[in-house]
Amino acid sequence: MAHVSRTELPRLCAAHWPTGAYRREDAPERVLQFGTGMLLRALCAAFVDAANSAGAFSGRIVVIQSTPQGQARAINAQDGLFTLVERGLEHGARVERTRLVGAISRALVADAEWPAVRDLVARPELQVIVSNVTEAGFRLDAGFPARLTELLHTRFVRLPDGPPVFVIPTELVDENGPRLAAMVDGLADGFERGPEFRQWLGQRVRFCSSLVDRITTGAPAQEVGAALDRRLGYADALLTVTEPQALWAIEADPAELRAAFGIDVFPESVIIAPDIGFYRERKVRLLNGAHTATAPLALLAGVRTVREVAEHPRLGAFLRHILFEEIVPATDLPAGAALAFAGTVIDRFRNPWLDHEWRVIAANQTAKLRLRVVPSLTGFARNRGIAPQGLALGLAAYLRWVRSHPAGDDADRPLIERHWRTATAPQGLAASALADADLWGVNLAELPGLLEATTRWLLLLERDGVDAALEALPGMSEHAATGWT
Repeated sequence: MAHVSRTELPRLCAAHWPTGAYRREDAPERVLQFGTGMLLRALCAAFVDAANSAGAFSGRIVVIQSTPQGQARAINAQDGLFTLVERGLEHGARVERTRLVGAISRALVADAEWPAVRDLVARPELQVIVSNVTEAGFRLDAGFPARLTELLHTRFVRLPDGPPVFVIPTELVDENGPRLAAMVDGLADGFERGPEFRQWLGQRVRFCSSLVDRITTGAPAQEVGAALDRRLGYADALLTVTEPQALWAIEADPAELRAAFGIDVFPESVIIAPDIGFYRERKVRLLNGAHTATAPLALLAGVRTVREVAEHPRLGAFLRHILFEEIVPATDLPAGAALAFAGTVIDRFRNPWLDHEWRVIAANQTAKLRLRVVPSLTGFARNRGIAPQGLALGLAAYLRWVRSHPAGDDADRPLIERHWRTATAPQGLAASALADADLWGVNLAELPGLLEATTRWLLLLERDGVDAALEALPGMSEHAATGWT
């Protein structure tokens, strides 16, 4: 049977929108989104679309491309439509769901169409601004804070008595709402009527911290995308493949935000709460912490993806051991909630359709260890009075791996390099590095048994390699890769 090639299929466009679905043209443009990437398509656009379909919300998103690279042209060529493909494991079983998402109305290129963006932000129905400009763009010296401040100033001048605006950053930065508010406040004095503008910001703009959690690893491989297109019957340049699990936790007054942005039709996936600290700790400590603690060991072992580790007889057992036996007991989360979430983490890591590479996860590894793993080291020592052996092995693997790793993706490399220069043996390196409170925020060498354990694992890794170290880790047999799911 002959296959239709991708180039022979019609391009996805408005004609493919189902006649029985909500009327996209009737939904006003109520959301301005900085960022054209896949993560916000899999989160913001997907949740707005679901709320539109449920009749809980009526609005569309205008996407702003603020860098030369972006998907504005493809978005407009497809009339804002894209296909969301959710593939993964739920309770150990494979699931696959496909749907057409119509929540995006159009895309504007900031450099070429800035007057149109300013006109849009001055409309009273526009009440939400979402951003995902990456951590690199979420800095005072980057372009995004200045552009956002200019847009808010435009609304101040043209619509001073309009409804409140909710600014919701999704960048993976702790307390991203207050941080963005502080950047905008610092820039406000540079605009006309600066003091009045700052007062208006305090009265009319709500900066909401938010946390996003959905593994979306990039465009599918060409042959995978072509097969999906053939099944759908159209060519989709914005095909978005993601996992079934999703979370967007937004810190705000629930009643106030829902009046402007009532998209929480799936309350387990969209959380609007006055305090999202529980969701932040759950994700950062359990999911991100397990990633970060495992990455150097996986890279030393030459294993490429998270899925391969989760299915590996020894590395998979290590992952389960640190997650269930060391990270969960080290948190202050309710035990039942922590264990339930840890179970979903294993499903997500075993996702047969996602190629999540350790080399990507290990970017800025030093800072990630400090934020995601050090709290588990200190928490375990506080609760149990001893060092967690698996996390100590992960720390030793970091000390061994990072020394030979290129410096390009670790801004803290100079902080660890000073210990390499002075250490004459692995024992000295471990003692010096763990005692560096400036590097970790705490003197790790003072935690009971951690220096001894890290030194022992570092010597074993250097002498006998990863397999020998994993074989020597106590308690591994009960977490064999074929066991816990």
